[in-house]
Amino acid sequence: MGYVDIHCHVLPGVDDGSPNMDVTMEMLRIAEENGISDMIVTPHYKQGRVGTPREVIGKMIRDVEKYAKLSGIHVKLHPGTEIYYNSSLGEKLESGWLATMNDTDYVLVEFGPMETFPYVRNAMEDLFSLGYKPILAHVERFECMLADADHVKQLHDVGCMIQTNASSVAGDYGLKVKWFLKKLLKRHLVDLVGTDSHDLTRRKPEMKKCAETIRKVCEPEYADALLYGNAKKFLLK
Repeated sequence: MGYVDIHCHVLPGVDDGSPNMDVTMEMLRIAEENGISDMIVTPHYKQGRVGTPREVIGKMIRDVEKYAKLSGIHVKLHPGTEIYYNSSLGEKLESGWLATMNDTDYVLVEFGPMETFPYVRNAMEDLFSLGYKPILAHVERFECMLADADHVKQLHDVGCMIQTNASSVAGDYGLKVKWFLKKLLKRHLVDLVGTDSHDLTRRKPEMKKCAETIRKVCEPEYADALLYGNAKKFLLK
């Protein structure tokens, strides 16, 4: 089974990810070489600063897949958004302007790295009350989570899905982050993996090293769920 990347910035020219179609094609080529078969594209949405409507994302996916096919690349793309949380998200979500994760009721949500745990917890409760199922993006980036892994467990226990970045699992962001994620993996507190890829240098769509680490730390069934099973079950159905 091919890996599923549920968090990436490969659409050209919409945010701080790929700047053009040529870079997008090279990113998809790297993804395919890393065993990735499916990617949920997640351009940034931050109210008043950056955002791409759901309809535009759909059109861009079709354009990118057309170029990819001509280039001999066979990675399937699906719509999504990385949403920077604010208390007025409901209107954008209910109107259909924002893309959820492959048109499911799951939403990928991020926060500022220094947000407090009560703020994050209340935001997740807000999204649940609106009928959405939150996925916390790159859990390892938040100080309130790094400070106490039980905060992650509290969110996980109420139904939040937890995503980590492949490069963080692989150790690219230091031992503190790597050991924190190892602790979460041992407790089965991570559900999904994404590359959070933005470019062809520091933040490439690479999954192989992460997959090797996960398979060393986790039992086979859980490793498969992290690398593709959960994504296929909940997001790509």
